[in-house]
Amino acid sequence: MAQDMAAGADRADFAPSVALATVAGLLDGDSSEQFSVSLARLLPKLGRHLEAARRVDDVRNVSAADVRAWVNAPLPDGAMPSIATRHNRRSAARFGFRLLREAGVVVHDPTLDLILPARSGGREARPLTDQEIELGRAAARRTLGETRRPGLWALAEATATTHEIPRVRADHLDLDQGTVFLSGSSKTLPRVEKLTDWGIDALERRVREIGTAHRPLVYEGAGKSASSMQAASAMTLTKILTQAGLRHDPAVMPASVRAWAGERVFQTTGRIEGAAVALGCHTLDTAAAIIGFDWQELR
Repeated sequence: MAQDMAAGADRADFAPSVALATVAGLLDGDSSEQFSVSLARLLPKLGRHLEAARRVDDVRNVSAADVRAWVNAPLPDGAMPSIATRHNRRSAARFGFRLLREAGVVVHDPTLDLILPARSGGREARPLTDQEIELGRAAARRTLGETRRPGLWALAEATATTHEIPRVRADHLDLDQGTVFLSGSSKTLPRVEKLTDWGIDALERRVREIGTAHRPLVYEGAGKSASSMQAASAMTLTKILTQAGLRHDPAVMPASVRAWAGERVFQTTGRIEGAAVALGCHTLDTAAAIIGFDWQELR
């Protein structure tokens, strides 16, 4: 992929329809077939909408309001877009602008604060935004000496479910490599996952506090049953989200942190397969549902 598409470009090359169609054509098979099909359909539509409906003649001037208007725009037959269609449009716009940033064309992401309802009407967790992750991190670390809650949040950022979090031990970490082994559950596969930079720091402090003893890294409850351990992790994450001021949205749940991690992989790679591996999902459909992408409805 070109690293500086902007170099030597004519003014016309910055027209939204031209720029977005160009970056969609630069994928060269790096993305999964389903997502490539989605991009091929949706990015040119976004470009045409920006020019015709929003009168934007330079992709560098696209605003959050411009993208929001397209995500919520009626379908060609006049019907309002379904939640799945809106999620797909947002995913395509977000990926397109990531490619434009990599190409040196733009420096912003107009989808950053574009929050949509959960695809199930509130019964499923939506991915957190990057800004909400930062709020969660701040809420997890209530005091400078706090280590358990930041450690638990760090594991969720690494895709750990509330079933997996209480089973992680210090010897499951490789902090030099920045990874953690997750044991899996009835719904997830065992896997080794990358920690975020923030998570590495949080878990280094946790290990310094508790040592490397053969004990749970962040679970301190008395109950040893799977249900009590899972409930304790879910309760702690819910408290953190509440203290971060994020629970006013019913689609923000403990699984929203894990969903953010999966969507992050998807937006980085453009591959639903990559998100499925990172999330430990048995099927691609499960991974797509977690991150809010439906390749069956590419409209």
